[in-house]
Amino acid sequence: MIKSFIAFWLKLISPKSTNEEIGRHELILNILLLFSLGGFIVLNIIRLIDIIGNPRDRGLPLAYTVAILLFFVFLLWLSKRGWIKTASWLLLTVYSLPMLYSFITWGTDLPAALLLAVLVITLSGVLINANLVMISTIFLSLFLIILTYAQNAGLVTVNRYWLAEKYELGDAIAHSILFLIIAGIAWLFCLEIGRALKRAHQSEAQLRQERDSLETKVIERTAQLRQAEAEKIDQLYRLAEFGRLSSGIFHDLLNPLTAVSLNLEQIRETTTDKILNAKSHLSQAILATHKMEGLIAGIKKQIQRESDLAIFAIDQEVEQIIQILAYKALRANVQINFASTKPSNLYGDPIKFGQIVTNLLANAIEASENSEPQNSDPENKTKTVEIILRSNKQAIILTVADQGLGIAPENINKIFEPFFSTKKEAGRGLGLGLASTKNIIEKNFDGTITVSSTPEQGSLFTVTLPFNRQPHEN
Repeated sequence: MIKSFIAFWLKLISPKSTNEEIGRHELILNILLLFSLGGFIVLNIIRLIDIIGNPRDRGLPLAYTVAILLFFVFLLWLSKRGWIKTASWLLLTVYSLPMLYSFITWGTDLPAALLLAVLVITLSGVLINANLVMISTIFLSLFLIILTYAQNAGLVTVNRYWLAEKYELGDAIAHSILFLIIAGIAWLFCLEIGRALKRAHQSEAQLRQERDSLETKVIERTAQLRQAEAEKIDQLYRLAEFGRLSSGIFHDLLNPLTAVSLNLEQIRETTTDKILNAKSHLSQAILATHKMEGLIAGIKKQIQRESDLAIFAIDQEVEQIIQILAYKALRANVQINFASTKPSNLYGDPIKFGQIVTNLLANAIEASENSEPQNSDPENKTKTVEIILRSNKQAIILTVADQGLGIAPENINKIFEPFFSTKKEAGRGLGLGLASTKNIIEKNFDGTITVSSTPEQGSLFTVTLPFNRQPHEN
């Protein structure tokens, strides 16, 4: 029985609108109409009892209360059909008319009429909008002041019989019904405020979570873009460096190729009785081809993109880079001296290590070349680039020293920034070499790079690569 009543109650008050705001308004209206229906059912029973017990009762006619009850049923029907605003205004009107009638007929101090006034003001705010609360309050205040003045002046006739009658139980019940309706409105209002605050807190929490998530995504995406940008820059720089070194590479390939050609020509011209001498020429041709093979392998290794984490001999890598840059050093009239205290092995990517040495050694050669005046005699002005490898228990230390013009004090802290170069005026620098070198040292080898420089005397770059490092995932 109780479950059936609850299901019927929920069916009556449940909104049909799919719009959240309109549905909430419809729910409030349905609850108020059911409160009003219940209250006026009780009020009609009280009026019926009063009339039966006192046929000369001069209260609100029973026909009026019955008509209001039926009108509430009609308003609930309108609400269930979706006429929310129309039903709201009619509900406000159906409470306002008895209130105005009671004030005019029985005086402005009638308790039941004053309670109805409070109910009308409250309903106007809940069902319509907040502005109507002030408008209805001002209107009722002016109405009561003017009507009280007219009643006191005898301009309006007032039936004051109720002052001489005893306050009965039915009057108390009627007032209680009005109290309950007002309390129901206040309850709905507080409930809506609580729900609104809860939704606001939930929305705030969701916005905060979304903001934090968005910030995390932005940071992650920025890091990804920077990584991709660094990889592209590194690739472009390697291609640019390969283009700059190509003339020297082809020169170094030309010498062993010429040796192969000459020795094969000697074999072709060798007669049968001199076939033994041909073995010597063949040996020299084979040595020359091996030299070309080693040189090409080194070049390919430096320009390819694939990473290969392994233990490698750093001495051999440095010597291979020196061989690749030998022609560049020759043209710049620069002598490369390489010294190693003892052979050492390092775990990491030998290609990346080769990039470090290539960048530092190429810069040192160019710095030494640029230090020469244009009208000087290059044979008497040979510059030296010193490459030294040493190690301790913790790390391998690589130093590259040149005899160039040095680095200006105001630029010493800028040389590792991307696109900063002191060679741009000569059209030779991209400003990516040292930035790429520093990035490889830190990201791929957990190492450090420092520089010291004296103007007109040269610069010294020191690279420290620790032994106790773990391989980084690419």
